[in-house]
Amino acid sequence: MKTLKISFLVALLSPLLGAAQYAPLGAITSWTDGYVVTTDNDTIRGKVRVGMMVNDAPANAIVRTADDKKVTFKSDKLRLIAQDIPKFAYATGAIPREREQVIFERVPNPRRDHKTALLERLSHPGKLVLYFDANGWKKNMEYTFGNFTIGTNPKDLSFVVVKDQTNARIVKKGTIDDEHEALFGDCPAFVRQYPAATRRDWNRFGEIVEAYNQTCVVGSVAN
Repeated sequence: MKTLKISFLVALLSPLLGAAQYAPLGAITSWTDGYVVTTDNDTIRGKVRVGMMVNDAPANAIVRTADDKKVTFKSDKLRLIAQDIPKFAYATGAIPREREQVIFERVPNPRRDHKTALLERLSHPGKLVLYFDANGWKKNMEYTFGNFTIGTNPKDLSFVVVKDQTNARIVKKGTIDDEHEALFGDCPAFVRQYPAATRRDWNRFGEIVEAYNQTCVVGSVAN
C-alpha cells in the first residue's frame, strides 16, 4: 500500500519537478531518523516526527531518544528540524538520491513582517538559500497525501530567499529580473556570467543560486 501511495504521489509531483528543480517535500509525520536543534543551540538526536502543522510550518516536533524517551518541542523552541527521507521514497526515482533529508530552519519570513518561522529549506546552505514559500503557490486543484498537499497545476511558484542569514525577500517568476541586483550584484564575477535574469530563467533559478554560492563565496567571504 505504501508503494502505491508513493507512485501516485510522484505522478502528481512530476509537473512540479519539471517547473522547479527544488520542490518541497513537506514535514514527515511518521518516525524517521533525524535531529532537532533548539533555540538554546542544543542538538537532540533520535527518531523524529512532526506532530502538527500550522500554516504549512511545523507546530512541534517529537523526538524519541535512544533510551526510548519521547520529548516534544514547540516550534518557538526550535531552530532546526532535520528528518532523514525514508528509503522507500526513492523507489520511483522522483526524489534525487543526493537529497537525504527534509530540513526546516528558523529564518525571517517576509510574509510575516520578517518575524522568524520554520520554513522548509530547498537548497544547499550558502550565502543565498532558498526556502519554500507556501503562500506563494497558487493551485487549481489539490490532493492531500497524509502530511502535505500537492497542487496538480501550479500557476505560480515563489521562494523565500534568505541572504547572509538575515536578509529575506520573496522572489517569483514575475520579479526575478527586479531582484537580480539585490541578490547577485555584490559579486562582479557572477554578474559577468549572468548579467541579467528574465522570466525565461525562472525554471533554473535554483541552479543560478547554486552557481552564485559556488562562484562568489569562499568560506563566508564574497568575491
